[in-house]
Amino acid sequence: MNSMVKENKMVSPYFLFFLMHSTQTGIGVLNFQSKIIKGAEHEAWISVFALGLLMHIIFFMILYILKQTSSRDILSFHKDVFGKYFGGALNIIITCYFAAAGLFTLHIYIDVLEIWVFDGINSWEYSLLFSILIFYIIAGGFRIVTAISFWGVVIPSFILLSLLFVLKYAEVTYILPLFQHRVMDYFISGKEALPIYLGFETVLVFYPFIKDGERAKKWGHLGLLNTTLQYTIITILTFLFFSQGKLVHLTWPTLTMIKIISFPFLERFEFIFIFTWLLVIMPVICIYLWSAIRTIKLTIPKAKPTFILIGLLAIYHFVNSYFVEMEFSLLLGEIVNYSGLVFLFGYIPFLFIVSIVRKKLKKVPN
Repeated sequence: MNSMVKENKMVSPYFLFFLMHSTQTGIGVLNFQSKIIKGAEHEAWISVFALGLLMHIIFFMILYILKQTSSRDILSFHKDVFGKYFGGALNIIITCYFAAAGLFTLHIYIDVLEIWVFDGINSWEYSLLFSILIFYIIAGGFRIVTAISFWGVVIPSFILLSLLFVLKYAEVTYILPLFQHRVMDYFISGKEALPIYLGFETVLVFYPFIKDGERAKKWGHLGLLNTTLQYTIITILTFLFFSQGKLVHLTWPTLTMIKIISFPFLERFEFIFIFTWLLVIMPVICIYLWSAIRTIKLTIPKAKPTFILIGLLAIYHFVNSYFVEMEFSLLLGEIVNYSGLVFLFGYIPFLFIVSIVRKKLKKVPN
């Protein structure tokens, strides 16, 4: 398994900020608020903030694991520790997780377009259009994917500022009093908030493409911090705008807030918001899919990346064309979210412990 990367295919260390942040800012921004109130209710923003800080510990574990590998990725770690065949099987399992996560992001975005914008256009038409766009981006290589991630962070950041318009409708009493819930309630809200922080685990695959990994660490942590602050602020703004009784019945709270914004020259501002969000979800899909393709390529060297990409996009198109029921979306979401929970808080800590033991054993003289 040769995963060494040529320097002309690498990106500068500061791009890790955009790669980390863009993978976490996906479709979840539009609907997570109505889910996290199940536990701590109006104090769920505390869980969102605390979970974001916890991601820094997970990232530290990831960096430690990668430091103990021969090629700075989880693929070589699997081979070094578990052997060619069992390590390859683990790589394929990770591929399935990455591919499913990318599929779920695209599936939900198409659902948003059908509900909020063009309900007369069939799912397969959206799917075909996006599949062509995704193919063009990923076929261009990791540097193109990074460029999309950069613009997927910069441009939507200005759109997110529009949420500040809701401050004139804010009701401070909606988020008071503080610290009135049990610890378990905060854990429940944290579990519901986890999906919005998924995505950065793909660094386990693309980290070899970052120049000077030691310098890049701080940019990764800054990306996580930016995500944490963004979600915390959005959560607080939402709670200031909606009462808990109303919020629990909303499917897309962020879009509902955006609907109140209007300009003399633009009445339906949420349309601009939704179309701009394509720049946000595209890096998520492309990085997940690119990571899945690279994992297969390094596990099965004879496999051609272009054929793998076409095959996965064909599966995406088939699913998005024929499995359009809400029940399927909920099932796919449950699978991805549960897999992400196990991956972040189960598998990564396990590999972290394995890497520590392995390092200590290497120091023990024969």
